[in-house]
Amino acid sequence: MSRPSLPWISAFSILLTPAVGLGQQVLEVDYDAGRIIIDDEWRGLRSHFVAVDWDRATLYAADSEEPEGIMAFSLETGEWLRTIGTPRGDGPHEFPWGRKGIAIAPGGGLYVSGDLRVIEYSAEGTPVNSWRPEAPTLQRVCNLNGVPAVPTQGGVVRRGTEGTSEPVGPVEAQGRRVGGNDIEGVYRRLRSARIACHGSVAFVSMPFGAAGPDSLFVYDLNGQHGRLAVPVEDASGRRSCMIAAQRRPDGSIAEPERPCPHWSRNTRLSADDRGNLVMLGLDQTTRGAIINPETGCYALIRGSSDHPHSPVAVYADSVLVYRHSFEKSTKGDQTRIHITDSATGVSIHPLRRVSGEPCPGMLPSVRLP
Repeated sequence: MSRPSLPWISAFSILLTPAVGLGQQVLEVDYDAGRIIIDDEWRGLRSHFVAVDWDRATLYAADSEEPEGIMAFSLETGEWLRTIGTPRGDGPHEFPWGRKGIAIAPGGGLYVSGDLRVIEYSAEGTPVNSWRPEAPTLQRVCNLNGVPAVPTQGGVVRRGTEGTSEPVGPVEAQGRRVGGNDIEGVYRRLRSARIACHGSVAFVSMPFGAAGPDSLFVYDLNGQHGRLAVPVEDASGRRSCMIAAQRRPDGSIAEPERPCPHWSRNTRLSADDRGNLVMLGLDQTTRGAIINPETGCYALIRGSSDHPHSPVAVYADSVLVYRHSFEKSTKGDQTRIHITDSATGVSIHPLRRVSGEPCPGMLPSVRLP
C-alpha cells in the first residue's frame, strides 16, 4: 500500500484520544473590527447553503430573491455579480427535489448537489456536467482532488471517468452495498451527513441521534481511513436550553422534554486556507471549532449574545459572518433574543483569543485583546 499523502493519516488512533499538552484556545469574533460587505434589508441569505471562492473573492449564496437560483456576490464590494439557475425538475440539469449542497470546483466553477444528483457549473455559471452517484447518498458535496465527492454508507464516492462512481474508504474495501430493509435506515443517516474535502482527504460528519458526533470519519484517496476527534467542551451546547416536550393532539406526550443537542449536531464542514477543518453551527454558546487534522489540536469559537450572527467560513485569521436582524426583549430577569432565520447582510471580522493556549501554526496572527 502506498504511503498516505498527509502525515497525520497514520495517527488516527492517537487523534481519538488527543495527546496530553495539546493547546486549546477559546476565540471570539471581534465585531469591533473588520468591515461590512453587504447591508441590504431586502436580502434573505440562508446560512446552510454557502460556498466561498477566496481566490476570486466571490460568495455564492442562496437568497430569497432567487428561490431556484444561486447568487454570486463580490467579497470586495458586495455587488451582485450573476445568478446561476438551479431549477427544480426532471431535466438533465435540474434537481427533482431541489438543490441541497454546494462546493467550489476547480477553475472557479461550482458543484451543486441534490438528492442523488450532482451538477457541475463553469465559472460563468453554465452547466457542463451531470453525475448520478452509484450509491445511496443525499444532499452534500465537496471537491475531492479535483472531482465532486459525496458521503455514502461506509465511505465516500467520487465522480470517475465518463460519469462512473469510484468508492473511497471501507465502502470499497468491504464491498458494501445496501439494499432491502436496510435502505431506509441508510437514507435517514445520510440525510444529516456533512462532508468537507482538502486535497485528497475527505472528512464526513455522520451524527447519530441528538447528541452530535464525537468524531469525524476521514477517508484518503490512498486507501487510508480513520477518525478525527471532535472537541467535547461545552458538551451540553446551550447549557440552559431544553427542547420542549412534543405532544399529540390528544395531549399525550409523543417525545419527552430533553436537553438541546451538542453544538456539533448541526454544523457545516469546510476547510480553511491552511488545511484546518472548520465546524460552524447554530448554537449560540459555541459557534464551532477549528481543528488541526495533523495533531488534533483545536480552537473553539465562542458565541456572543450581543452579536447573534452566523459565522459561515474561516480564512486566515478572519471569519465571514452572515448578519441577522434581531431584537431583545426583557421580562423580569430574563432576556430573550429574537433572531430572523435569514440574514440581511454579510461582514468579515478578525478572530481574537479569549483564553487558552494556541495550537502551533494555527492562526498565528491571533493575539489576546
